[in-house]
Amino acid sequence: MIKKRHSLKLFFIFLSWMGVGISPWALYIQHLNENTFERRFAPIYLTIHTSFWLCTGYFLAKLYFSAYKDELTGLWNRRYLNEILHDLTRDLKDQRVDKILSLAILDIDDFKSINDTYGHLFGDEVLKEIAQILQSNLRRTDIIARWGGEEFVIVMPDTNSTGAKAVFERIRSIIEEYDFGCKITISGGIASAQELVQAADLINMADKALYKAKLIKNLITLHQE
Repeated sequence: MIKKRHSLKLFFIFLSWMGVGISPWALYIQHLNENTFERRFAPIYLTIHTSFWLCTGYFLAKLYFSAYKDELTGLWNRRYLNEILHDLTRDLKDQRVDKILSLAILDIDDFKSINDTYGHLFGDEVLKEIAQILQSNLRRTDIIARWGGEEFVIVMPDTNSTGAKAVFERIRSIIEEYDFGCKITISGGIASAQELVQAADLINMADKALYKAKLIKNLITLHQE
């Protein structure tokens, strides 16, 4: 899920980029005499110039989005999550629409021990495979981010706590049975909000639920008021 304001921002940046790159050439061609060498070859020059600016714009767009991606897993990073979660929690204040939002924090159990036993490269592969499992078992509208280390945060719009728990129980079971090369389990905490709440408070509620789950491990718990 890409935020609408990011897409619009990129669109206007691209239009400006192409305008700056092509407009001077187009104006220059209009003022050339009809039979000059430059006028005859102007379409070729313009095509080459346009292609160059298109390619450069494409790589700039990739660079823009790389600032919001986790390098190891390819998931959204903490920076992107903070921005979009701020927007989604702000939308909850609109009383005209019945909205609900769930957030889950997942943590790999005993991940330090896994790194110490099998090595950090093995641990990196575990992170990447769990990222793929999450992407395969969640909706396109869900926001999946690597929060840091062995923690993942998933934001599920229009999903209540019961629905979210059912989803993450299934994912927990998939990971428990998955062949990583060693036994891997996850714990998770879920919090939901149906009215205006600060993004930091929603994360804190899920974190408290995660803390309770980590006392037992291989468990998904809901935040209780």
